[in-house]
Amino acid sequence: MNVKHSENPYIIRSILLFIVFFLFCTESYAQNFPAQAIFKIPEITAYSIVERSDWRRFDNGRYTGLVQNEIRGTILPDSDYFFRGNFLVLQSTLRDMRHSAQPVDAVIPVNFEIDNDGIIIFEGEDRGFPRMRNFPSLPVGVVNSGYKWRAEGVRAVDPFNSGEPAIIPFLAEYEYRGIDNYHGTPVYRINARYASRYRSEIPGANNFVSIQGRHNVDIFVRITDGLPIFMRDELDETYTMTNGSTIRFAGFTLTFRDGIEPMDRDEVLVTLEPDDLEESDIELVSIPEGIRLIIRDIRFIPDTAQFLPEETSRLDLIADALKQIPQRTFLVEGHTAATGRPSAEMDLSVQRAMRLIDELVKRGINANRFVYIGWGGTKPISDNSTEEGRAQNRRVEITILE
Repeated sequence: MNVKHSENPYIIRSILLFIVFFLFCTESYAQNFPAQAIFKIPEITAYSIVERSDWRRFDNGRYTGLVQNEIRGTILPDSDYFFRGNFLVLQSTLRDMRHSAQPVDAVIPVNFEIDNDGIIIFEGEDRGFPRMRNFPSLPVGVVNSGYKWRAEGVRAVDPFNSGEPAIIPFLAEYEYRGIDNYHGTPVYRINARYASRYRSEIPGANNFVSIQGRHNVDIFVRITDGLPIFMRDELDETYTMTNGSTIRFAGFTLTFRDGIEPMDRDEVLVTLEPDDLEESDIELVSIPEGIRLIIRDIRFIPDTAQFLPEETSRLDLIADALKQIPQRTFLVEGHTAATGRPSAEMDLSVQRAMRLIDELVKRGINANRFVYIGWGGTKPISDNSTEEGRAQNRRVEITILE
């Protein structure tokens, strides 16, 4: 009996050691086993896209500064093949300004079709948005970690914001690198690499004749719906200009995508209480970009951005209306009458747009929901030769963007 009892602890320890060893091997095997991915074609849904670029610039090899750009876009499907949307090109800003209202260089509407080969066909002029076409290109079906493939893509390149992009094809080499986690979301991780090789004997508005460089892109694809929700593009590109000088950009571009709910315009119009707004001489108009509030004959102290006291009630009404619309971005556009001073009018229109935003922020709307632009007297809606017409042209417009 004593011998039997003395052997029991040994047997138990042996079993426990075997179990621990087995679990260790199993975990190790699981960690090293190729993580399979099942790629599927994403459903055609509305989505938002934000691109943020931080590039170092070198002119003829000499560092000249940091270039920071941001582009925000919204794409809405009209059918399986037709799409529409808007892109906002924001002025370059400091990083710590991204939580405040931001100035806009351009508001660009887009309408395009994607054919069966994935080629984008634009209705009207190609203004360069979206920047990346047929990228990323994902396989369909089951693949293991380490799987590689190639696919063609197209870039719209306009680094100097000329408004006339060069459309450049490229060949990307992809590799699937397993399952990862992005801010708590399970994702498939992919790496893509491609070279920049472009030469033209006839330079466009960008004024460059060639591009040489490379891109190394990490891509996170959301497992649940197959949407590429994040890309980090590390790039190094050199542009040769028509005069022989070179401009090099080195840094990274971050791209964020996410699905969005299209605006229910009828519901929004009801929510805004149009009767109350119309009584205050505020017109509601449905436009391709969203729903616009036109605040006519808005009263400022002459030649300033200071509201007259009688505008307080209208400002309260506007703030109350916009508070009913969650999550959307508000584009504020300032306009003046044309009085023969274009530069001063442009500056004043920007100041008035900013002042309106300040007043709405004071009334409880987050500043980072606003972007703004001033048009001066370049977009009249009435005759500037009459006082009544000039009063109509002095206006601020707020667009609730899709």
